[in-house]
Amino acid sequence: MKIVITGSLGHISKPLAKELVQNGHAVTVISSNPDKQKDIEAIGAMAAIGSIEDVSFLAKTFTGADAVYTMLPPFNFQENANLDAREEARRLTSNYVEAIQQSGVKKVVHLSSIGAHTDKGNGLLAFHFVAEQVLKQLPADVTITFMRPVGFYYNLYQFMDIVKGEGFLKGFVGLFLTVRHYGLTGLLQGKKGLIVSNYGAEDKMPWVSPMDIAAAISEELTSAFKGRKARYVASEELTCNQIANILGTAVGKPYLKWVTISDKQMLDALLKYKMPLSLANDITEMNASQRNGGILFEDYYKNIPTMGKVKMKDFAQEFAAVYNSK
Repeated sequence: MKIVITGSLGHISKPLAKELVQNGHAVTVISSNPDKQKDIEAIGAMAAIGSIEDVSFLAKTFTGADAVYTMLPPFNFQENANLDAREEARRLTSNYVEAIQQSGVKKVVHLSSIGAHTDKGNGLLAFHFVAEQVLKQLPADVTITFMRPVGFYYNLYQFMDIVKGEGFLKGFVGLFLTVRHYGLTGLLQGKKGLIVSNYGAEDKMPWVSPMDIAAAISEELTSAFKGRKARYVASEELTCNQIANILGTAVGKPYLKWVTISDKQMLDALLKYKMPLSLANDITEMNASQRNGGILFEDYYKNIPTMGKVKMKDFAQEFAAVYNSK
């Protein structure tokens, strides 16, 4: 098969491209960075250097493909703190729709997210709902699989500074989406041996490895499925305190706990460190939607997937390696 992948050589796209190439498929990887061309070609794929902002480039690259994998890049709130994630998702996904129609591609696998079943009560993740609705406007003969992974293991790196006992969380990261360069110094000062958020403790949550996501996307790209569906991807379900224990044990702090603060404390902290109100509200609501099997998980628990191969203890070794290197 001829398959086009967006996302350059990111956490998911790189292992995805490798697996597809190893299975004999002709793979083209789209990247906006010319420096990535050699790395892309080194894994046996072809590089298409250009931007998903450019519909003509996308359409040309998609033409002749049997299937395409689409995703939205992380939104840059550092450069534009007031960026409207919902409208940005609508705009970029509309580019994909136009390019897909121009190119004649009939099979699309799109990286969405848990929580994309609704635009109510899930905060920042509502932009994935918007993206799915835009893609659904494609003609009925275009097969679409919406991949809905749960929380990525590597988002737990957001807590590394507080695990180290440095008294602050440098670079707060909202669960499932990176929002860099907002500190929580005042809130977390002196909270050694704790992970702190407005979800946690005994809240049970599913987590996933990018490797398991890549494997699931590979299956969907090469399957004979026709029609439209959403597929959840998860590797393991654990309570937040179980996660804290696994990570803490890996770094020599088995006493590590994950405590829950109130939504007001979270919101006040984000606002104190100059985060725009709309973004702070979205992150606070997104986190709150995870408590006690909340809104974020209501559709997931109706469609629980087979768990992937990579477990939290596997990720903990990676976490420890990064922890010990700093």
